[in-house]
Amino acid sequence: MSVTSSSVLDAAAILGLGTPSTEPLPPLEAGWIVLRIPAGLTLQALRDSPAGKKPMWQQDWYDTYPWSTEALPAGDYRLRLPVPGSGRKTFAEQRALLSPGEQVAPVVLVAAALLCIKRQRGPDPLDGRWTRCAEQTAGGFRVGLLWYDGRLDFDDWFGYPYAYVIVSSLRTS
Repeated sequence: MSVTSSSVLDAAAILGLGTPSTEPLPPLEAGWIVLRIPAGLTLQALRDSPAGKKPMWQQDWYDTYPWSTEALPAGDYRLRLPVPGSGRKTFAEQRALLSPGEQVAPVVLVAAALLCIKRQRGPDPLDGRWTRCAEQTAGGFRVGLLWYDGRLDFDDWFGYPYAYVIVSSLRTS
């Protein structure tokens, strides 16, 4: 399977997390990645799973935040990785680029999508850049992630409008 900026992915089947759904995946939509998420997926569970052990840096700084153990509702999500034109903008300016019904993507959803794409040998949709996510740290900064040295890296300093910091969005199907 060739993974592009428009792909349909089942995280349970690709990453071996949970039971793959027998329901057909939603249709492909240009510019969006459709990702089916199984029940119970959290950032910590993804990191600690066989699918995350090697391709994710084994960081624990985010373990103190409730969002690292909050599970996404199982279901189908549509992601834009990244939102076009979102570099060189503050978080507020990036959020203003989103269409009605879109929101900034949570870190676990972006991480799962990137792991699926990597496992399917697709190109990095972030193209070596950081992407801001919905979660905040105690300092008020957004969590971001990127591929660094072949593994997903997570950090929390994303408050400035750098060209290499973009945003990813989601909408539920």
